[in-house]
This record gives sequence, C-alpha cells and structure tokens, in this order.
Amino acid sequence: MQFTFYSNFAEMVKEKGIKAAAEYAQRMGFSSVEMLELGAPVTITTLAEAREAKKVLADHGLHMACYSVGTTLYQSPEMEAALMKEAEIAAELGSPFLHHTLILAFAMQPGMPSFEDGIAYVTDAAERVANYAKTLGIKCIYEDQGMYANGIEGFGTFFNEMKRRCDNVGVCGDVGNSYFVDVESDAFFEAFADDIVHVHIKDYIRKTGPVAPGKDWYPTRGGNWLRDTTVGSGCVNFPAIMKTLKRINYTGPYALELCHPEPFDYGVKQAMEYLSALE
Repeated sequence: MQFTFYSNFAEMVKEKGIKAAAEYAQRMGFSSVEMLELGAPVTITTLAEAREAKKVLADHGLHMACYSVGTTLYQSPEMEAALMKEAEIAAELGSPFLHHTLILAFAMQPGMPSFEDGIAYVTDAAERVANYAKTLGIKCIYEDQGMYANGIEGFGTFFNEMKRRCDNVGVCGDVGNSYFVDVESDAFFEAFADDIVHVHIKDYIRKTGPVAPGKDWYPTRGGNWLRDTTVGSGCVNFPAIMKTLKRINYTGPYALELCHPEPFDYGVKQAMEYLSALE
C-alpha cells in the first residue's frame, strides 16, 4: 500500500527546504508526496526550481504523486491563467496530475453565484485549463469540495460535463469532503468509482445540534458539525470505501490529508497501520 505525504508537505518545504521535507517523507515511510499551493507565497516559483525539486525527491526514492492548487475560477481570468502556469510547474515536477478546486466556498454566502451560474462558468474555465494541461501530458483531476461541486449530484453535474468534453480528466476521491453536503462518502466513491485515480484520506467526527460544539467544528449544509479526527475514529466508512477501491483494482497512492489536533507524526503512523489492516 502506497502512502503520499500531503498535509504539511508544502509548509515543510517553505520552512525547511525540499531536502529536509524529502528526508522526513522517507523516514516516515511515504512513497510519494503531494504539494498543495493555496495562495501566496507559492512554494515553487520557477520551472528550474521544479526540476531541482524533482531531482531531490528522486534521490530520496520519492516522486510527486499529485500537484494540487486551491483556486476559485469563477469570473477570474487571472486565476485561470495562473492555473495554467501551475500546470507547467506540475509537469516539470513529474506529477501525472494537476488537481485543482473550482470555487473555494464552504458556505453559500451573500454575493456568491447561483449553483447553475457558478458551475457553468467554472466548467468552461476548467475545460480550457484541461486542454492546456493535455499538451503538457497531464491529467486534470477534481474532488468533491465546497458547496458547489460536491455530493453525488452537485459534483456529477460538473464532472460528467467535463468528462464529455475532455479525455484527460479524472476524480480525486476525497473520503471526507462529501460530508459537508451531508452525503456519505462511501456512496460518493461508489457513484464515481470508474473515474477515481487518486485518493485523499481524512476523517471527521460528526455531531448534530443548533450550535457548534467548539471552535474547531465546521458547519455542513444540513446543519451538522464536523471536526477533524484520526483516521478510523470518525464517521468515514473506510471498510466500504476500501471495498470499492479493491473492486476497481485501484493501485494508486493514498494521500494523507491530516488536520486533526493529535500530533501529526502519530496520525501518520496510525493512518498507515489502520488502512494497511483494511487492505
């Protein structure tokens, strides 16, 4: 079973450099890494830096499993152009995938576009990005995320149209994000099983009530509350998800997106042991 160093990787590179981050990943038993660019300052700014990072990773027996970018494409030509530049970075890093968000909105706030308008616009923008990524030999992948492209119906509206338009797209199956729209993640995985090429691992404690149980809880569309926890300790039905992935012969990595309050190193080892036992 292959695991990817995802959470904290970009931060570690910024703080300690690519060599120290690669040494940590190697020491913890990861086989690959995933970089998330989420606003300024970006971690890797030039193609030369990307090529050097690829070399350092290879020297430590690692590779870039996925290159992720958090962005909002709605009515933002500048973000679209920036994302195409990130696709060039991803290619130089040797990543097979460019994974990017569409609209970074976890709540339908005043002034946000309607679902229909938002999805229509970002689908057109995502198509242009995917077409450019194809010239670089990269597949664009998307996850169930936020309050727009999430859940079986919401994500399906976007992805099925992208699949119709482009032949270099796939699904990043995130085991926790569908809970933000109160959809069980094992049902999401089953619905999009044939297109899953990458997996993000996390877990949430889920509670119901009129007010947040604490400061670290996120609201869901249906009025529930979520808080990060160690893998296997929350509401994610990992046995069912692993059964689906086994059925489709998934052989890709499992990227650990761990934001729980427990120590990160502990969470990494715990997640690896728990998921390996389910394999």
